[in-house]
Amino acid sequence: MKSIVGIYRASQFSPNMEDSDAAILNAVADRLRQSGYEVTCVREERLVKTDVEAADVVLTMGRLTSTINLLQEVESERVKVINSPIAIRHCERKRFTQILMDEDVPFAQSRVFQSSDNITWDLFPCWLKKGEGYAEVAEDVVYVRNADELAVQVDRMRRRGIATLVVSQHLEGDLIKFYGVAPLCPTDISPEGEVGKGAGFFSWSYASDRPDKFGNNPTNHQTQGYRFSEQALQEISNHAATVIGLDVYGGDCVVSDNGTIQLIDINDWPSFSRCREQAAEKIIRLIGY
Repeated sequence: MKSIVGIYRASQFSPNMEDSDAAILNAVADRLRQSGYEVTCVREERLVKTDVEAADVVLTMGRLTSTINLLQEVESERVKVINSPIAIRHCERKRFTQILMDEDVPFAQSRVFQSSDNITWDLFPCWLKKGEGYAEVAEDVVYVRNADELAVQVDRMRRRGIATLVVSQHLEGDLIKFYGVAPLCPTDISPEGEVGKGAGFFSWSYASDRPDKFGNNPTNHQTQGYRFSEQALQEISNHAATVIGLDVYGGDCVVSDNGTIQLIDINDWPSFSRCREQAAEKIIRLIGY
């Protein structure tokens, strides 16, 4: 029998979403227990090596540096970790921004700066974002209308001790949230639907249909329902997840009035709040039971 450990995300990384984030891990754990597996779930703030070193599989929503370091250590021994610690590191904003641009994933025009730099940017409005770690408070992601505002917000982040910043073009259009679970192999998924037991999972919804943890959704105004290719959205999102290295992923994109799709964010293990039950069924297949 496989021994499986689940790791809940620290509350600092789930602002206003702690219960929702925990719910997807609980849904996966419940299904595994019903199938006869031994499952233990722990909070990452209390995580120690003995919690995971004897596990066969670790399902982690953790983002603390100590969590990632520990999981990288046990993964190098024999433990299967979903998502991999390296992929979680790649979800740091400065890292995924550079990776997605380097890999030619359709992505909002962006640049990574040091806060000590003389930052020049001429695409307004735009977004100024903390480049280190993950967004934890509303001040980590700021809407900026002009160069004067940008200078003020850069100074505020600098005073907060933030060394790396990302400036991104603001995209007009419909803001969409997407959720995915990687297929076990590329042939397991097709535009026509599932192919085999290992088929992946993909779902999307308009951001206006659900609450936003930082209240930024109104910046994109009301959803217009612009037409776009759902297959293209899935392919772009899967490509982004693949180059980051994620098996369980989510993110945000904007669809313009002509149907163009551009990503603005990607993250490890979202809450799957609108499709939790379906996603949980697919996540357990990654374990390979």
